[in-house]
Amino acid sequence: MNKNIQQYLNSFKLGKEFVHTFVTDLVSLSLIILVFTWFSSYLQQRSLILLQGRTTAELQQMLLSLKPEQLQPFMVALKWFLIIAVLGIVILIAASFLFFSYSRARVWNYLQGKLVNRSNYWRWNILHLSLIVPLLLFIVVLFIVKLLLSLLLSLPQKIMPVFYFTHSLLMENIRLLFDGAALFYMAILLLVIIFLIYQHFVKSYRVWDSIGAGFSTFKKNWKKTALLVLFATVTACLATLIFLPIKKALIFYPLLSAVLYLTLTAFFIAWLTVYVSHALHGHQ
Repeated sequence: MNKNIQQYLNSFKLGKEFVHTFVTDLVSLSLIILVFTWFSSYLQQRSLILLQGRTTAELQQMLLSLKPEQLQPFMVALKWFLIIAVLGIVILIAASFLFFSYSRARVWNYLQGKLVNRSNYWRWNILHLSLIVPLLLFIVVLFIVKLLLSLLLSLPQKIMPVFYFTHSLLMENIRLLFDGAALFYMAILLLVIIFLIYQHFVKSYRVWDSIGAGFSTFKKNWKKTALLVLFATVTACLATLIFLPIKKALIFYPLLSAVLYLTLTAFFIAWLTVYVSHALHGHQ
């Protein structure tokens, strides 16, 4: 059997590494989402109390009709609401960033048989800040590829317009299928490159060296990496199709649907993490 296919099949033998990674991913994603959801709900409640259900036009009319001494308490309350909202968002983003870095440090140190300490944990924060620019550039490249693919998928409509409009539903479904699969592929490719950088980083803790080594590993082994991403994309698409009826059945249970989606997302990320760690371990 082909080695790449064998590694893909072996990735479904879920052991301790997967369980540790899955639990870490699920807990970290859940806490970050719960905190932002709670704060959003808190701001909505405060805004309802402040505005008392008024529309924009009603609020404008009220502000014009109030005397300065009557308007002052409302403006003070509005000022504090804005301060709390801005500070809260900044604090939550910073705390989520630090917590996310800690969760990545725990996962990748565990996969390499190492421990997280104060010194190497802070280097993860530096790594994630340093990744912003190169990943943005790579996302731009992926966006250009996605745009070219969209243009390619629009060719059948121009080349054979009669057939396209006669079978418009079929052709549109095919276009959406390929478009969705391409989006999955590019998102997973981006994740895999980040995982390659993590894999190098946990061994050396040198930020720019690890970023360069991650992209270099991808470049040197692009065929193997592309095949791995293809297998992961097919898995993601199949999982989406399988759970689509369940998602439709839970349309009136948004909380249960959100929990299921979050669990599946954490499951897939954990599986992909361990798969990349094993499949590309000897290609660095």
